[in-house]
Amino acid sequence: MKYFLDLSDVTDRDELYDAIEDQLPVPNYFGRNLDALYDDLSEVIDDCTLIVKNFEEFAEKDPQYFKKFKHTLKDLMVELQDFSVHFSSDDETEEEDDYDNGEESEYDGSGDDYSDPDDNYSDSDGYDKMDVNE
Repeated sequence: MKYFLDLSDVTDRDELYDAIEDQLPVPNYFGRNLDALYDDLSEVIDDCTLIVKNFEEFAEKDPQYFKKFKHTLKDLMVELQDFSVHFSSDDETEEEDDYDNGEESEYDGSGDDYSDPDDNYSDSDGYDKMDVNE
């Protein structure tokens, strides 16, 4: 099964969560934060691909939160082996950035290093920076 998350015109967190609520199978009580996204999607998705489309404007307006969003999706892929994520700039999905579902993968298609201690992730939303020495 494929789910599409079109982030056209999404420029902030509220608009991101509006798009998630409208386009993904999250419950009515969705908590509108990354922890809730992880928890709720891990309960309802199985054997599916999520295609995130038209994300560039949001990534430009709030790059740190966009990275946290991508990390959350990466964490879901590590947890759920039948779940994959692709980032697409348009309707073409053949040559898009995608994540490797293996835990050994430290990079996604954008070149972000998930073990980079300089990613400057704060503890907001309960998100912790990965320790490279683990």
